[in-house]
Amino acid sequence: MEKQKLYEKGLENYPKATVFLTNVLLLLWFGFAAYGMSALRFAGLPIISIIYLLFAFLMLGLILRKHLCTHCYYYNKLCGMGWGKLSSYVFKEKSGNYELGMKLAGLTWGLLIIVPIIAIPVAMFLHEEFLVPGGISLTGFLAMMVVNQFWRKKGCVQCKMRYTCKASAAK
Repeated sequence: MEKQKLYEKGLENYPKATVFLTNVLLLLWFGFAAYGMSALRFAGLPIISIIYLLFAFLMLGLILRKHLCTHCYYYNKLCGMGWGKLSSYVFKEKSGNYELGMKLAGLTWGLLIIVPIIAIPVAMFLHEEFLVPGGISLTGFLAMMVVNQFWRKKGCVQCKMRYTCKASAAK
């Protein structure tokens, strides 16, 4: 496929409302996860939830932005998540390692999904009083995971990088 045709169709910039809603959905997803794991406490602190949120922020907010977004068409533009614009404020274009970013992305999303799926039922089992709130959290987490996947696919279908992006859900 010719280079100029690769980016022929797709949004130049995503609407701000789309970017806002995408990030709200992610925050809800991570919020359900953090709350659902919060009954697992060490020294009175919800350590697993804190580590989970710090990991999500560091990986999604910084490390993956450097390695992935700096190589994207939407660098310094509003992609579906708004992270292309964010990355341009923090990192120079093409300053990351795209292949490393792809590997880290798989690991990151895998952990962000599997840890709550294991930890929330453990919290419910260990803390009987947390059975109902934990069940609500797990249901909310799983529901947000499904909603985010559908929303992501919708965003990827409109992306100019959908033909070349290894992580595109449009394929």
